[in-house]
Amino acid sequence: MVTATKVNSERVYYNFDGKLPPVRMEDEPVLLPPVDDGPKLITDTTLRDGAQDSRIALFPHEARIKYYDLLHRLDNGTGTIYAVEAFIYQKRDAWTIEKLLERDYEFPKVTTWTRATPKDIKLLVELSQGRIKETGMLASASDHHIFDKLGFRSKEEAIEKYLQPIETALENDIIPRIHLEDCTRADIYGWVIPFMQRALDLSKGIAKFRICDTIGWGIPDPYAALPWGIPRLFTVIREETGAELEFHGHNDFGLATANSIMAWRYGGTKVNVAFGGLGERTGNTSLEQMIAALIRYKGDPGLDLTALEEMKNLIHNEVTPLPDRAPIIGEVFTTSAGIHQAGIAAQSDAPGGLIYLPFEASMFGRDTVELSRVGSLSGSEGLVSILNRAMEDRGSEQRFKSTSRVVKKIYDRLQDEYDGQFDESSNTYSGYRRDFYTQEEIVALAEEFGGIE
Repeated sequence: MVTATKVNSERVYYNFDGKLPPVRMEDEPVLLPPVDDGPKLITDTTLRDGAQDSRIALFPHEARIKYYDLLHRLDNGTGTIYAVEAFIYQKRDAWTIEKLLERDYEFPKVTTWTRATPKDIKLLVELSQGRIKETGMLASASDHHIFDKLGFRSKEEAIEKYLQPIETALENDIIPRIHLEDCTRADIYGWVIPFMQRALDLSKGIAKFRICDTIGWGIPDPYAALPWGIPRLFTVIREETGAELEFHGHNDFGLATANSIMAWRYGGTKVNVAFGGLGERTGNTSLEQMIAALIRYKGDPGLDLTALEEMKNLIHNEVTPLPDRAPIIGEVFTTSAGIHQAGIAAQSDAPGGLIYLPFEASMFGRDTVELSRVGSLSGSEGLVSILNRAMEDRGSEQRFKSTSRVVKKIYDRLQDEYDGQFDESSNTYSGYRRDFYTQEEIVALAEEFGGIE
């Protein structure tokens, strides 16, 4: 039996008048758990929180199903991608859930998101007919939300309100996954822990909890104090409640991935992600970045990483354009600087392996990648790479070297174009080129200079 501790009746606010929030540090760091306590799992919210991205007016119906199929392929029977969550409110949501359930995949499991009302749980029961066994439910945790957003008169009233849908879920054999919204601004000892203890008591210990860094204030530093410090937050909550914990991060300060890793490291079982970091404002923790982190920390459990390229193409073409500099899935295998291109040219035969790439592009489903782009800072190695690729495409055995006369001529022509014309009277340059050269243009120059046999 869990005995609930006392709720703090006073309001606790973190108001910095719109300025950047400071971080308070403790004198001692919080320590890592003494043992690594089992698998680290991923849950996907691309179809829910990811779809709330301000660039997306509608996540197309069919694209949702394609995404789920690719997520299942990525998991590859490992159970690492534990669940996917979806809304339940619109006709298209009901259609989506029915299509997802028809797949009958073991993983990712189909879960949902509801508001903190018994009415929503009853709607879920009617919709799923017993086929959905777990649902997330919102439980706004900070006093900013409890009082200023929701208008509760007390923190006790919020607890009583939130316990009602939990009880309804339990009555219908649905495991409640309670989303502690805005937890990194919450009164941890004065509300979060007492509420969690009450929920665990009511559910006889089966309730799960999602720790939400709703506005991205979380800090991955083990010295950082509550409620911002993710290592300390997970350590304290876990020690005080023993509950299963999941982390939901936002990227307002660029720390969503780092915070998610720390949540895993300090006792969290799951992290919640969206493909490409889709989501409100700067987005959620990125699925692909956490996949890479999982493999680096724990080893590859057997995921089909080639699915990531198809997932990228699906989202980019059918949902919303993705940034081309995104880690893992972006156009991050090319280089335009001469010194980097020299390293790229040397690495194919280097006994030490890759020089200027962190991993092979093919690992994540890319069959061919042009490693060099030709711009103002490019060197002869980039020209050689493009010319030799063109010769291969033509079926020609001719190959160029960086010492080739024609390569030197092309290089000089490019630099003249990027310099532009100098006006001595005004001491300025004008008419200079500002974009990259295409492969076709490089080949045309090689032909102009008589360098192609």
